[in-house]
Amino acid sequence: MGHPTTLFRLPLYICLWVFAAILLVLTSVRLNYTLHLPKGDPLNGGTNFFDPIVAQLLVCSLLTLGTIPFVMHWVPPIITSAASANLFELAALSVLWLLWLVGCVVSTSIWPNLAFCYQFAPCRILSAMMAFAWLGWIVLVMLIVIAVLAAVQKARPARSPMMVEWAGSATSSRFGLPDREFV
Repeated sequence: MGHPTTLFRLPLYICLWVFAAILLVLTSVRLNYTLHLPKGDPLNGGTNFFDPIVAQLLVCSLLTLGTIPFVMHWVPPIITSAASANLFELAALSVLWLLWLVGCVVSTSIWPNLAFCYQFAPCRILSAMMAFAWLGWIVLVMLIVIAVLAAVQKARPARSPMMVEWAGSATSSRFGLPDREFV
C-alpha cells in the first residue's frame, strides 16, 4: 500500500481532470452563445461579443487538461529525478492555482448573483461554469498541500550527508554491516 499522499493524489487529479473537462465544455458553450447571438436576443443589444474571463477560464481548463498527464507521469516522464518531479509538480500546480483563482474571482465579481435569471439557459451555464471553476480551484488547493507535504517529507535534515538516501541501505548491507541512522 502506498504512502497516504499518493493515495489522495490520484483521486484528486481525476476530480481536477473531470472539473477541467466540464469547465472546458461550459466555457465553449458560453463563448459559442455570445459569439453567435440569435436575432432579437436582449443580451448586449443583440450584438455578438465575448467575455474575456470566459476565454481565460477556457485556457485554464485546457492548460490543466494538458498538465495533468505530465504531472501524474501518464506521459513518459521528461524529469527522472524524484526531487525535480516534485518541484515540477509544485510549480505547475502553483501556476494553475493562480490562473484558476484569477478566473474564479473575476467571474464572481462580474456575476455575483445570478438567481434572478435562472429561467434562462445562458444564465444557468454561467452559474455552472463558476461553480466548476471554484471546485477546480479547491481541488488545486488540496493538491498543492499534498505536493508540499510530499516535498517536505523527502527533504533531508540539514546535517545529513548528501548520499543518505541510497548509501545508507545499499553499501552497509552489502558489506554485512547493520543499517544505521545518520545524525
